[in-house]
Amino acid sequence: MVSSSRWLWTLQRIKIMKASDLRRALLLLLLLCGVLMVYFFSQQTSRLNIPHIPGTLDSVDSSAIKTDVRWTWACTKDHCEKAPADTTNRVQSLTTCNMLCGSSLKVWPVPSGPSKIGTQSAAFLIQQIQLETSLKKTFGYIEHSFAAFNNSVASYIQKRDGDLTQVRSDIDNFIVKISVVFAHVVKLRMNTDESYNLTVNLNRGNIVASVQAKTVFGARHGLETLSQLIWWDELDSGGTLKIVTDVIIQDKPVLPYRGIMLDTSRNFISLNAIKRVIDGMAANKLNVFHWHVSDSQSFPLEIPSVPQMHRYGAYQNDMVYAARDVTELVEYARLRGVRIVIEIDTPAHAGNGWTWGAQENLGELAVCVNAQPWFMYCGEPPCGQLNPENPQVYEVLERIYRDIIKMTGEDEIFHIGGDEVNLDCWEQYLFKNLSSTNYTDLHNLWGEFTLKILNRLDRANGGKRPPYTIAWSSNLSRRPYNIKYLDRNSIIIQSWGASDWSETRELIADGYKVILSHVNAWYLDCGFGRWRERGEAACDPYRPWQTVYIHQPWTYDPLYKSHTLGAEACLWSEQLDELSLDARLWPRAAAFAERVWSDPKVDPDMYGIAEDVYTRLTLHRDRMMARGFGVEALWPRWCTQNPGMCL
Repeated sequence: MVSSSRWLWTLQRIKIMKASDLRRALLLLLLLCGVLMVYFFSQQTSRLNIPHIPGTLDSVDSSAIKTDVRWTWACTKDHCEKAPADTTNRVQSLTTCNMLCGSSLKVWPVPSGPSKIGTQSAAFLIQQIQLETSLKKTFGYIEHSFAAFNNSVASYIQKRDGDLTQVRSDIDNFIVKISVVFAHVVKLRMNTDESYNLTVNLNRGNIVASVQAKTVFGARHGLETLSQLIWWDELDSGGTLKIVTDVIIQDKPVLPYRGIMLDTSRNFISLNAIKRVIDGMAANKLNVFHWHVSDSQSFPLEIPSVPQMHRYGAYQNDMVYAARDVTELVEYARLRGVRIVIEIDTPAHAGNGWTWGAQENLGELAVCVNAQPWFMYCGEPPCGQLNPENPQVYEVLERIYRDIIKMTGEDEIFHIGGDEVNLDCWEQYLFKNLSSTNYTDLHNLWGEFTLKILNRLDRANGGKRPPYTIAWSSNLSRRPYNIKYLDRNSIIIQSWGASDWSETRELIADGYKVILSHVNAWYLDCGFGRWRERGEAACDPYRPWQTVYIHQPWTYDPLYKSHTLGAEACLWSEQLDELSLDARLWPRAAAFAERVWSDPKVDPDMYGIAEDVYTRLTLHRDRMMARGFGVEALWPRWCTQNPGMCL
C-alpha cells in the first residue's frame, strides 16, 4: 500500500511543474503513441493484407497448401515424383517441382499463343517489387491493377507469424514494366483488345517482368499471369517467394464474351459475396458478370424511379441492392476487367415485386402471382408473369430499363430475359379479355409483348437499340416465331438447351449470333436433387469440372465458331446462398474459364484429360485458396502429392 505522505509529495511535485514542462511531456507522450501506432500498423501491413471472408472461410486450413517436410519431389519424365527427404541431399517442395517441371506453363487459363518457360527460379522479397511505367492517362487503372497484383503475391506468403525480414532473396530488385498502346480505353467493350505479351528475365541481378498490351485490360491480364508465375517455397530457407526467371508469353482470348451468370433472386447474396465472385472471375480472366437479379420469388433491386419494386419485392429491408451500391459494384468490377449486365426477366419469372399496380390504380401488372397449384402455371413455385394486356407494364419497364442503364453505364449489352413463358397462365387469366381471344396462338401475344418491350428499351437507351441485346432461348426463338419477332441483326440468343438438342444448331442456321450456356455442361447448380416435393430435380446429374472443361460446342459445325460471340456458365440459386457460393463455383468455373479463354485442344484419341491439366488446376486451386476462396476439392490429397497416379 502507498502511504498518504507519498501521495501528498507526488501531488506537490505536480503542482510546482511549469506549464512548459507539462506541454513538453505531453508532446513526448503523443510522439511515443504515434511511433507505436506506426509500428503496429507496419506489423499488420507486413502480414500483407491476407484476404479474409467473415464466417465462410475461417475454417479453411492454411496447411492445405503446404508440403510435408518429410518429403521431397524430383522432376522425372515431365512430372514430379515423391520420395523421402532423407534419401537425397537436395530437398525440393512439391510446388517448386510442379512449377519448374516440364515444358508447359503452370498458369490458368493456359495462354492461347506461343509461350516458353525456363527451368530456373529466383527467390525474392515482396518489398523488392516496383512498378515502372510512363502511363499517366489510365485514370488509376494501372495503379489499381498493380496493387491487386501485389496483394495476390502477398497472399501466397505462409509466414503469418514469422519475421519476414529473414526471408532470403537472390536478386536486387523485381521490376515490373508496363506499356499500353491505347491507354485512354478504360471501358470494356465487345471489340476491346484484351491481348498481352509478357516476358520475365533475370538481368544483372534484377528480375525484369515486362507486360505489353494494347489496352489496360490486356495489361491487367498480363499482371494476373505474372502473379501465377510466383509461388511460395516453404522448404527453401524456411520459406521464400520464388519466380520463374525465363518466360515468354503471347496471349489473347478466343472469345470476347466470357461470362458467369449468378441468380440472386431465389436466395439473396450480399454485395461482399458478389465482389468475391468478381475477384474470382478476374483471377480466371472472365469478363462478364450476368446478374440475374429478379425472378418470381423476389425483386431485391432498388429502381429509383419505381421504388415500389423493391418495397414489394425484397425478402426483407436489409436484402436490397441500393442503386448507389450497384454503381459502386460496377466500378469495382471494371477495375478487375469485368463488366456487369443486369437482367430483369420478362414476361415470365416476374411475380413478387409486381403486385402493387392495382393499389396505385395501374391495374394488374402481373398475373398468376403465387397461384396454386403452381405446376399448372409455371415450372417452379412461386408463379408469376407480366400482364401483356396492361399498357402500364410497358411504362414501368421503360423506367426500369432507363435506371439500369444509368446505374451500370452499360449501353452496349442488355439482357431482356424472355424464357419459359407459361401460356396456360395467360390463357387462364386473360381469356375474358376480348383482345386476348383474338389470338389463336398465344405465342403471337408473347411475340408482340417482346416487340413492345424492345421499343421501350430503345427509348430508355436514348433512342437506339443496344447493339448486343440478349434474350434467352425459348419457344419464341424457334421457328416460325423467331424470324417474325426476334430480329437476328439486333438480338443475340443465349442458348441454354442441351448441346445435343437441335436448338443451337437451328438458331445458327437461321443466322442468329449466340452465347452458349448448354445446360448439360455449363449449368453449375445441377445435381443436388429436388428441392420441392412435386416434380423431379430440374437438371440432374452433377456436372464435374471435367464435364465443364471438355465441352467444345463450336467443334460440332464450322458455323458455330463464326456465330458464337461467347459462352456463359450459369449458377441458379434455388439451393444456394453465399455460404456455399465459392465451392459451387470453383474450380468448375475455372475449368470453364480456360475453355473460353484459350480453348485448348482435347485429344479425342486420348483417354480422359491430360495430366498437365490436373497439375495446373491443382496449383490454381492452391492459389485461389491462398487468396481467400473456398475452392472445392479436386480429389484426395494423396493424388496431389503423387502426380500422375490418379489418372
